[in-house]
Amino acid sequence: MIAGGPIFQLCWVVDDLAGARQEFATRYGIADWLTIPDVRFGPDSTELRGAPADYTISVALGYAGGQQVELIEPRRGVSLYSEHLDRVGPGLHHAAWVPDDFGAALAAARAAGIEIVARGRFDGVGMEFAYLDGGPIGSYIELLGLSEEMKAMFDQLIPEGFTNPWR
Repeated sequence: MIAGGPIFQLCWVVDDLAGARQEFATRYGIADWLTIPDVRFGPDSTELRGAPADYTISVALGYAGGQQVELIEPRRGVSLYSEHLDRVGPGLHHAAWVPDDFGAALAAARAAGIEIVARGRFDGVGMEFAYLDGGPIGSYIELLGLSEEMKAMFDQLIPEGFTNPWR
């Protein structure tokens, strides 16, 4: 097994972040969002299909009950997100798990012959990520390695009465 337990996050790639936030608020009741504009991923810390990647995205994080919803709007450069928009347009992009041992989960994915199509890290904030090819189930699976500081930040976002998978 690569990862188990509850799915931490579902992510939609969108071409209009403000419009998507409004759509989720009006139709699905996700009214509170943490929006982080123009997040740059540089070639020193990010790969796409094994090559250095350089792109910028804007991100919004909200919760539907205890389920985190992420919206990503590609802003510049080639990424899995811009490829998704080019290939199929806006839509559900990936599901993310936070395994207990990020490195062991990646090793299990490699041992299973699953392609790691993108990976990276946020230096200084304690977060690393890897996108696995979904293979026969389609889409991507994201594995997240989170520091205690990042988990605490996400714990502040989740609505009262719910907990993130690590609690």
